[in-house]
Amino acid sequence: MSVRAPIEPPQTGGPYRPGPPDRPAGGRGGGPGAAIYIALAVLAVLAVAVAGFVLTRGDSAEDGAGQVPVGGPVTTAQVAPSTTPTVPTTVDPEAAAKAEVIAAYRAAWDDYLTVGRDPKATADDDRLRAHRTGTSLVAVQKTLLEMKANNEVFDGEVKLLNPTVTELTPSQASIIDCVEDATGSVDAMTGARVAPATRVVKRAKVTMKKIGGVWKQSNYTSEDALCAAS
Repeated sequence: MSVRAPIEPPQTGGPYRPGPPDRPAGGRGGGPGAAIYIALAVLAVLAVAVAGFVLTRGDSAEDGAGQVPVGGPVTTAQVAPSTTPTVPTTVDPEAAAKAEVIAAYRAAWDDYLTVGRDPKATADDDRLRAHRTGTSLVAVQKTLLEMKANNEVFDGEVKLLNPTVTELTPSQASIIDCVEDATGSVDAMTGARVAPATRVVKRAKVTMKKIGGVWKQSNYTSEDALCAAS
């Protein structure tokens, strides 16, 4: 049983004009009702899409910004390179000249022992003058003259333990040394021992002079005193 609304009675003062009939369900048509309905439908679709995006992405995109990862911030540290302290070195500007003086001093001893071991050499051998002059030359010539007269030659060796230049000028130098003398003498003909090779260590003071561009030992003195060997 259906109930129909009663027909609206005609209004006083004008003819009766019925309003537009209701739009049947499922029918087509426009009007404000249809526009509102479409707008609500679009908003509903957008709401569903936004909700899906949020659920899918989560809060990581926004919440992660500004957060510090576990263990602290990741940084690129710039470590200054380690440096080793530089120890200033002192270079002796006279090292080369001193080395030349020491070499001449050693050569003077070598020449003396070489001539003293040679049975045919004389006390006036030119090798003695190569690196000796003055009182130093006279002293070794005197010693060798006595040995040669007795037909003796040197036996043993001499060690220069620590020759050090203490003073140096362009023409003269002073040396302090610790000399180990272990020489003796033997008969030049038979080789028989004449004087034992007794070891004696003495401190020596030496004067070197540069003559004709060559360093020569001009004076030599020794004393019984403690000296350092290196």
